[in-house]
Formats: sequence, C-alpha cells, structure tokens
Amino acid sequence: MNARLIVLILIYTFFSSAIYAEKKSLEDILDVLVKEHPESKSLAGLSQAHKSHSDATGILPDPKIGVAFRNYPTRGGYSTSDRALDTPTMTGIELSVSQEFPFPGKLSTEKRISKLMQTESNFAYIAGVNRILGDFFSRLNKYKYSEKKKAINERILTLLGAQKSISENSYSYGENTLSGVLKATVAKTEALEKETEYTTQLKDLKSQLEYYQISDKVSFSDLYSIDLDSFLENKNEELEAMIVAQTSLIEDSPEYKMQAEEEKRLKEQAKLTKYSLAPQTEVFFSYMKRRSQTFALDQGPLNYGLMDTTEYRGDLFSFGMNMRVPVWSALKWNSITGETEHLAEVGKDSVEKTRVQMFSELNRNIAYIKGVSNQIRLVEKRLIPELEKSARAGSFQYTSGKVNVQDTLLAQTEILNTKIRLEDLKERKNESILNTLKLLSFIYKDNKTPEHDKHN
Repeated sequence: MNARLIVLILIYTFFSSAIYAEKKSLEDILDVLVKEHPESKSLAGLSQAHKSHSDATGILPDPKIGVAFRNYPTRGGYSTSDRALDTPTMTGIELSVSQEFPFPGKLSTEKRISKLMQTESNFAYIAGVNRILGDFFSRLNKYKYSEKKKAINERILTLLGAQKSISENSYSYGENTLSGVLKATVAKTEALEKETEYTTQLKDLKSQLEYYQISDKVSFSDLYSIDLDSFLENKNEELEAMIVAQTSLIEDSPEYKMQAEEEKRLKEQAKLTKYSLAPQTEVFFSYMKRRSQTFALDQGPLNYGLMDTTEYRGDLFSFGMNMRVPVWSALKWNSITGETEHLAEVGKDSVEKTRVQMFSELNRNIAYIKGVSNQIRLVEKRLIPELEKSARAGSFQYTSGKVNVQDTLLAQTEILNTKIRLEDLKERKNESILNTLKLLSFIYKDNKTPEHDKHN
C-alpha cells in the first residue's frame, strides 16, 4: 500500500507541474523565433555584414611601399659590389612610397552607396522576419482548422454509419430501395476519404511546424498554445483603424522602403561609374642612400694615380605624380555609363511598380476579408440556426411517424457539413489577414536588428 501511495503521489506531482507550468506568451515566442531561429539569424547576419562593409568604405586606398637596389652606371656586367675605382658610383638602396588619390567625389559616393545598402538590408531583414512568422502562422492556422474539421467529420462518420445500418435493415424488410442503401454507403465512403485527407494534412502540417521549434526554448506545445484567432482579429482591427485614418500603409512598409533605397543606390552607382572613369592621381616619393666612396682612380691620359673624390656624394631623392587619363575609355563613354544610367531609371520604375502592386494586393485582401466576414456571419447567424430549426422540426415529425429516421439523420449530417464549411471560411479569412500582415510587415514591428555572433 505504501509503495502504491508513493507512486500515486509522484504521478500527481508530475501532472500538476505540467498543468501549472508557466505558459509562454505570444510575444515571448515571437521574440525567441526572431532571435534564435536559424533563418532569422541568417538574415541578421546579412544585415550585420552590410553594416561592417559600410564602416570600411570611403577611405583612401592603401599606400604602396617599395624597396629597390640601384646600381648604375654599369660596365662589364651587373654586380652588387662597388664599381671599378675609376667609375663614379650610384650604388645604393632606394625606398619609395606612393599614394593613389581617387577623383574628388568618388570616395564620398562609395560611402553613400554603402550606407544605402546597409539601410536596404535592414528593411530586408524586417520584411524577411515578417515573412518567416507569416509562414509559421499560416501553417499553424491550417493545422488548427484541420483539427476542427476532422473532429466534425468524425461526427459525420458516426451519423452516416448509423444511417447505413438503418438503410440496410430497411432494405431487408422491403421498406427501402437498393439505391437508397448504395447512397448511404457512398456517403460514408466519402466521409472516410475526407477523414484520411484530414489525417494526412495534420501529419504534414505538424512536420512543417516542427521546423519552428527551438531546442530548450520553444516546443511544439508552445507553438500550438498560441491563440491565433484573437491575435489576427486584433491585428485586423488595427489595420482597419489605420485605413480609416488614411495612414500611408504602403509607403511606410519595409518592402516599399527597400525598393526606394534601391532606387537611390542605383542613382549613386551611376555617378560612381563616371567617377571611376575620371582621371586618377598617384603621388610618389623615393629616397636612395648612396654607398660611400672616399677616393677614385684617375686613368686619364695626362695623369695616372689615386685622387680624393671631388664629386658631391649626397643621397638621392625624387618626387612626382602619375595620372591615369581616360583616353580609350572616353571613346566608349556613353556605352560604359549607359548601363548604370539605365539601371537607375529601371529602379525608379521598380519603385512605382512595387507601390501599385502592393496597393492592388492590399485592396484585394481587404475586399476579400470583408466578403468572407459577411459570408461567415450569414452561415453562422442564419444558415446553421435555420438548418438546426429544420432538423428539430424533422425530429418532431419523426416521433409522429410523418418522416423516417434516415431523413432526420440526413438533416443532422447537413448541419455538420455546413459547420465544416464555416471552419473553412474562417481559415480562409485568417489566411487573407496573414497575407495582408506579411505584405505590410505588420506581424513583428521591432525595427532593431539583433546582433549576429560570429561562429568559430
């Protein structure tokens, strides 16, 4: 008895801790997905890469440092030793430094392009995170409504099983036709086929939802516990309020801003192409330490003998400038610069295309949501109550012997099929709301890009 009591206490403690465990909020789950999911981290890494690139642009090219051994004039071949004593020497080690200076405006243009790329990548990160969360919510929405439709279909199977049995019994007594029995059999088989379809969908969707699990942080039960209907309803009300207030939803969306930044970047790249063809200047300085020579050998026709070195023995230096002049590229100036200029015009058209496309998609989704909402209210508030009222009337008529039991069961089945239609409409409404939220990046609005840790 004591051992059994201990086991019961342990079981009770285990289930109590599981039931009363702290439930994660929707905001906590979204924060973990945004910061810890591999797909989100890869987007953050790209954004951080552009930031690092932006910090490194706009600087001068690195200087060039050279070391050379000079030995001239030569006579009788090259040698690293002193020349013959009757030859004034220029032997020594030369050090040189050169620095390139791009055409004025090139470095600042490169800096602006890099900043625009960084801003563009930040907007791409926000849009990408909302796309990831939108795909997750879409799968969760389908999973939950597939469960609801499967539960209703199981009740249909029970009713159709009873109807099939009654039809077969009635046929054996001669109170039903063969076609009636076959119709009941076909109806049950169709319901079984739907049951198989829902089961397959649930397995498939569960496998897809497992992609969003984060080990030790977000489990499948955490994902399933999200009250998606309430979240989407609140978001839809926010959108409707912003539309009524005539807020510029399209122009404020990260997707549109990303295209606008791309247009600016393409214009700056067109300028950079011209700067790259402009003259480039290189300034250099060199210094040579001459080898010491304190005497020379005079082999002139008038005299022969050693003499003190009379020439000046100072070190040598040089200072000058090289310039790359666009000679051959100038002949093809329009062809070289034409590519980036045309791309800049394409960027302008792309911004307008994105605005019109997003505006059209937004209006389409809003109209569809309103239409489906009206359809849901009609089915939920009128059609189903009317069907239930008709089924109750049929039940009363069955007790008085005016209708048979099969008609009563068919009326119940029709009600359940209508409820499946209702769940399907709700699923489609949520899907349209999610498409709108993804379009405007309205699911997750934290504009701060998380830090991306380097991997060893």
